Amino acid sequence: MFDRPALRPAALLALCGALLLALALALPAPAQAHDSLLSTDPEDGATLETSPEELTFTFSGELLDVSPLVRITDESGEELAEITPTIDGAVATAALPEPLPAGTHTVQWRVVSGDGHPIEGTVTLTVEQGAQSAEPGGDDSSAASEDEASSEPSAQSSDEPAETTADGATAEEDSESSAGQTGLGVGTLVIVLAVVVLGAGGAAFAILRRRD
Repeated sequence: MFDRPALRPAALLALCGALLLALALALPAPAQAHDSLLSTDPEDGATLETSPEELTFTFSGELLDVSPLVRITDESGEELAEITPTIDGAVATAALPEPLPAGTHTVQWRVVSGDGHPIEGTVTLTVEQGAQSAEPGGDDSSAASEDEASSEPSAQSSDEPAETTADGATAEEDSESSAGQTGLGVGTLVIVLAVVVLGAGGAAFAILRRRD
């Protein structure tokens, strides 16, 4: 019997390469991974002293500017804001239209990944001091000015009757005194006239008597 010739090293390497190629073609190609959220500003779960002016979301790849959305709700589930963020590469920025009130809020975000698939998620943040509708002291100053304005007419109205009363009393006293003086003058004049008449009558009577 004859021995079989041994395989040459070059033929063995070619056979191994063919087997590896066939195995690689048989395996399914891995699916392309979606972009993922890397970080947010403010961070997820952050506690802030005051409301932020904007929210920033940074992803692992460039996003498609296709219907991005950020929705903010409070603890009761009431919607506080619905924002269309701006897309700049891998960063989505949502500017708040007005400051958030105090409390813990849920931020829902949705963007479209670079591979065309939408991705979404939620983050939370807490605001300690919310927006104030009026400036401190504004109401007090306006109320004080209103009180001053209302007190001035009342003071004037209270003074006017007093002046009127005083004037009225003075006028009455003047009229009484003038009336008294007028009465006194008339009485004196009557007495003087009576004395003159009596004197003239007495003188005439005496003259006539002497003639007789």
